Amino acid sequence: ETYLFRAACSELRTEISNARRLTSQRSSTQLSHLTHETSLLSQRLTQESSALKDELRGMLNDRRMAVRMEQQAMDQAIQELNYKITVALISGSKSEVEGLRWVLTRRAAMAIACMAVLILGSLRYSTYRIHLREQDKRLAAEKVKADAGNGGAGGPNGGGAGFTATSREMGTQTGGGAEATDTEAMLANVSRDGNPAYVSLG
Repeated sequence: ETYLFRAACSELRTEISNARRLTSQRSSTQLSHLTHETSLLSQRLTQESSALKDELRGMLNDRRMAVRMEQQAMDQAIQELNYKITVALISGSKSEVEGLRWVLTRRAAMAIACMAVLILGSLRYSTYRIHLREQDKRLAAEKVKADAGNGGAGGPNGGGAGFTATSREMGTQTGGGAEATDTEAMLANVSRDGNPAYVSLG
């Protein structure tokens, strides 16, 4: 009985050890399998996360490029608008300045022409008046000489010294014949001076 008991105990011990060994082997196999699956899952997760990061980075880069292109297009549109506004303002101001310049030039030319005409007219009138005065003095001197000669020749008539009037006064006193004589003498003196301008004015 003791032998049988010991044999049964040893057999039981052997079965228990075998069961423990099988259980440990099965556990180690499952653990290795789980470790392998975990490593595969971690690798897949890493790959998917890297792919997502790359996609996100590409989307961000595309968005940045799109925003940059929109900003450049907006800046270009603003520059074109500023250029058009500047050109319009410059052309309008140039046309206004040119018009004002032409108006001022025309007015200045008209003012200069009027001043020149007035100056020439005043000079010609003053010259004409001086010529008339000299002619009157010359005619008066010739008349005085003629009257002096006539007075010396006709002493009994009381002398000719009393008639010292000018050519116009003599014309009014003596009538139409004296006026014709004075006019002919004036024309003769003017033609003798050789100035046709005074002849036209006379």
